[in-house]
Amino acid sequence: MEEAIASRYKIIKNLGSGGFGDTFLAQDLQMPSARQVVIKKLKPVHHNNISLEFIETLFEKEAKVLEELGQNCPQIPTLYAYFRENEEFYLVQEYIEGKSLAELGVIHPNQCESILSSLLNTLKYVHGKNIIHRDIKPENIILRDSDKLPVLIDFGAVKESMGAVQLSSGSTVSSVIIGTRGFIPPEQSTGRTVFSSDLYALSLTIIYSLTGKYPIELPNNNITGELDWQSYIPNLPLNLKTVLEKASKIDLAQRYPTAQEMYEALHLSQGQTMAVTPNPIDLQKSSTPNLAPTVLIPNSMASVPQQVSQVSQPLVAPQKNNLLVILITALLVALGVSGGFFVVQQMKETQARLEEIEKEKEETEARLAEEQTKREEEELKRQESEKMRLEAEKERAKAEELRRQAEIKAQSQPQIRTVVVNPSSLTDGSYGTITGSTGSKNIRSGPGTGYPVVGEGYTGESIEILDSGYDNGGYLWYKVYHPSSGVTGWMAGQLVNY
Repeated sequence: MEEAIASRYKIIKNLGSGGFGDTFLAQDLQMPSARQVVIKKLKPVHHNNISLEFIETLFEKEAKVLEELGQNCPQIPTLYAYFRENEEFYLVQEYIEGKSLAELGVIHPNQCESILSSLLNTLKYVHGKNIIHRDIKPENIILRDSDKLPVLIDFGAVKESMGAVQLSSGSTVSSVIIGTRGFIPPEQSTGRTVFSSDLYALSLTIIYSLTGKYPIELPNNNITGELDWQSYIPNLPLNLKTVLEKASKIDLAQRYPTAQEMYEALHLSQGQTMAVTPNPIDLQKSSTPNLAPTVLIPNSMASVPQQVSQVSQPLVAPQKNNLLVILITALLVALGVSGGFFVVQQMKETQARLEEIEKEKEETEARLAEEQTKREEEELKRQESEKMRLEAEKERAKAEELRRQAEIKAQSQPQIRTVVVNPSSLTDGSYGTITGSTGSKNIRSGPGTGYPVVGEGYTGESIEILDSGYDNGGYLWYKVYHPSSGVTGWMAGQLVNY
């Protein structure tokens, strides 16, 4: 692109393209520093079904949200400008110098934990504004060169406004699902995105940085449907592993509901003082119960709760209590089996639903690809038809020009009327020859030189004499039939040897 966008932003290079538009790195020609900026060119998906003015209203609303986020959070790019040009919408944002997590690949667990902690703080602010990112993935997190802090880019809300459609009821909904395959939780694929959806995508992004594997490259448990990523990093710190496992659960109810809770779980103090209480069911009774004291858990055991009890001497439970133990144990086993059955059933149903969603998505993608192919084929046919039409038009014009030139040429030549007469129908006649000097002799339509020439004969050729007459000057003329040309006309008497 040679021309500057809005006569201000000179394109340096294309940073990427997608279903909603293109992203460019550009220079701001109206700034003294000619600073580099990122320009996102967005185009409505269904502009035929909804007015551009309405889409522009939604676009401005989401742009204002981005402006507020960028102004108040240092780990979100600043929005410099937004505008509409014809049927396309533009965002001009701060250019973040650095590399994305996708470009960096595998990162040390300690750094991954720092990145996760920092981004959870960012999401606490974003979610506090009732905003959901919708498209967290390694490509949308950049480690800024200047301070090595992770910057969250490419919020999905603006792109979602490009897919707005208006229902017959008057309600406005988005016809597109924002997100990237593998990082979208089940609820988001059905259009019911919540704060925990961002935490799900963030946990899988950190798992990518730990393993170098995208979610679609990881195996999953055939019963629970959960991804099996732990085997790729067996020595991962237990606390980080526990947090990531919970945040990446398929079942929404098993995840952290807020970024604050996930942040607190990640930063559970390794030297935390925890009150440890006895087991809920104490099968051995004592006349002098011993209370478990409060203990300080060592660093190496920070995430493992422990109990400390003091036993002065072994106690012998009554015989009757043994029966109670057996009954309670049997009850617990039964409850465990039935509960486990329902859990497995729920997991199977969840897995089946996920497979169904994935199948529907693949079918939709295949259908869209097929429609695109058909459109391309129709366009090729239309172009070929147009080409043939133009060629036919060209040939027709050429033929018309040849016809016109032939008419002009015909009009410029004298008209010769040839009359073929059967001499026997007029008279028995006599025969003679054309005489005079060697060459052609005129045969005219009447007796006299004032009549037009209708044919020619040559000296020595035979003719049949049909009649005779005189012109105005009193000269003799013969009406003849010229067999060689089939012409009947008049010849001067001096040219006929009769």
